[in-house]
Amino acid sequence: MKKQAKDEKSVKKPPKRSSAYLKMLTVVAFGEARTGKSSLIKTFIGETFTDEYEPTIEDFYSKQILYNDRNYQVDIIDTCGSENFPAMRRVDINKADAILLVYSLDNPRSFERLEELREEIFQERGHNVPVMVVANKSDVVLDGHALEMTTNDGNLVNTKYVAEKEWNFLWTITSAKMAWGVEDMFHDLIDAFYVRRAHTLPVKGSVGSWLKSPLLNSLRRKSK
Repeated sequence: MKKQAKDEKSVKKPPKRSSAYLKMLTVVAFGEARTGKSSLIKTFIGETFTDEYEPTIEDFYSKQILYNDRNYQVDIIDTCGSENFPAMRRVDINKADAILLVYSLDNPRSFERLEELREEIFQERGHNVPVMVVANKSDVVLDGHALEMTTNDGNLVNTKYVAEKEWNFLWTITSAKMAWGVEDMFHDLIDAFYVRRAHTLPVKGSVGSWLKSPLLNSLRRKSK
């Protein structure tokens, strides 16, 4: 009996493994044509970058990742860059667990387009979905003031400031071509999604309570 007990003690316990089940997350990417939405997604899933442009109607991608010792399946909807198909956009907005709004640093008009998309997101979901604004193509911009853009009405705006302080969205800068910041972009969206889910959200459209919420303060600290 003693020998058997000794043998049992000598058996090593298996090392702790990451969670075997998948946490599912649907991310929808919006933005004007030629801002690099598709390239960002393809870089994330491991495809080789190409400069060739292919218009997107709607494409679907999926990737399983291990992040913070948890397994995730990230399903990504790559939407049309055209302003057409508003009904399709509404469907995609309502499918989303998190949203990417992509603009290109070499195309000021692409940031203005995000204002329209922001309004559509608010109409469908209020503030109940994490949104990240993505400044893409940082590799082609040498100007230190690249984040300052002049709008069609002549106003000079800092896009990072507008996204974070006026829209209360997350913001990041990337290069799909150089694979700069691409994985971090999705990791931050995962964090934002679970931060939101851990809090009780205000009623849809309740702007005042949202601006004062602890959740917003948490996201602001993360975006700095």
